[in-house]
Amino acid sequence: MQIDVKVEAEFLAAVVQRSDVIDLDVLRAVEPEHFQLPAYKWLVRLLQSRQWVPPVWDFMDQELYAIEEAEQYTLYRNQMWNLYSRDLTFVDDASDMFRTYVAFCVANSTTRSAYEGFARTPRIDFLLDEQEAGIRKARSVVTGRLLKGVDYADNYDERMERRRQARDNPTINPRILTGIQGLDQQFQIRAPMLVDFMAPFKRYKSIFLNAMGYSMLLQGFNVLHVTYENSEEMTMDRYDSMFSELNYDRVSRMLITKEEKDALDRTFEWMKTWGNRLKVVKATAEVTKVSDIEEIVDRYAETENWVPDAGVWDYLNIIAPSKEYREERRAQKQIAWDLKRHAEKYNIPVFEGSQSNMEGATVERQGVQHRGKSVDISQALDLSIAIDQSPDEKDEGIIVLSPKFIRGGAITIPEVILDSDLPRMVISRELHRLWEHAVRINPFVSQS
Repeated sequence: MQIDVKVEAEFLAAVVQRSDVIDLDVLRAVEPEHFQLPAYKWLVRLLQSRQWVPPVWDFMDQELYAIEEAEQYTLYRNQMWNLYSRDLTFVDDASDMFRTYVAFCVANSTTRSAYEGFARTPRIDFLLDEQEAGIRKARSVVTGRLLKGVDYADNYDERMERRRQARDNPTINPRILTGIQGLDQQFQIRAPMLVDFMAPFKRYKSIFLNAMGYSMLLQGFNVLHVTYENSEEMTMDRYDSMFSELNYDRVSRMLITKEEKDALDRTFEWMKTWGNRLKVVKATAEVTKVSDIEEIVDRYAETENWVPDAGVWDYLNIIAPSKEYREERRAQKQIAWDLKRHAEKYNIPVFEGSQSNMEGATVERQGVQHRGKSVDISQALDLSIAIDQSPDEKDEGIIVLSPKFIRGGAITIPEVILDSDLPRMVISRELHRLWEHAVRINPFVSQS
């Protein structure tokens, strides 16, 4: 890969003219050998020695006096003056092109160095570590500055305008309804919140997450449902039960009447006309990372022009962390932050489930203390809700949601009582009210 000299000139002219279009991450990765002209190589070495702070022209003229050979001095001075006086006509394109070029050079150089080292010392772990470090550096060049500072006073007008836009244009970052009145009365769920349903083993976490996907699809949102614990078939069978309002076992085993089948057919003929879609992705527990799922999401965007408005991940504790840790506690914390960054990257709310410890299964009302080794995940969460149920409540078909904390808000209803019908995958009969949204957003058109 090679860059045209005109692109090199535009890039360096932007640097010396103090243009703000060149990221420091790119400049830190630039090396003299990335340029073709000797004068440009000389300039890069000078800029590196000054931490990429360019000298004004009068001082640059003094720096050039260090070149003793007269012909070389004249050539370099003319080329430097051309950079300082050049009209910047395609600086954005040049910057993007050079960013790609520098990232390629970094990745290529690291790969070559890694294999040369492997030839001397056949340690595959050293080879992989060096390649990973090079890829991270190349990626930082591509993505630009990740950490940015903001001046509080100077940012005042910008944030007031952002607030006005959010107030006057609620569709920019729409509110997500759970369909559960006791939750929706006290919590405003929007992107990029990370919302957690905490419960012990076999306490309906997956069913609640299915219910959130069901609710959001009825509201007109594109939903990404990532299932680690359950199969695609079970996940979709549960959705079929929710959308048909029929018994799960009957639907999944095809033990339904002709009238019920005809009604379900009509529902799905209608749903096929909807502008929003639910995508179910099967992941492998403790193997599939968040970044692996993001590759699939990006493929959907490229091939189907489909991007998620919200996500459902079933469930947090069995996602593979982006970094390996010996301690389970640290691995669980990493997973939570991986999901939080995913929500921020795509600017979507994400619902997930987390498992409490065995002690949590023996108490009627859970708390953060029952997270066990994964207590650190709470730091990444925006809203945590425990799924509670006493033996008597189970006999009566009652589920109690106990909000544990909300970031930047208050819990005004500490216990939300749900009238459930779990054989039909109904966590709360209230959810069926959301069909009013579906009818309004996607008016029913008879196929006959």
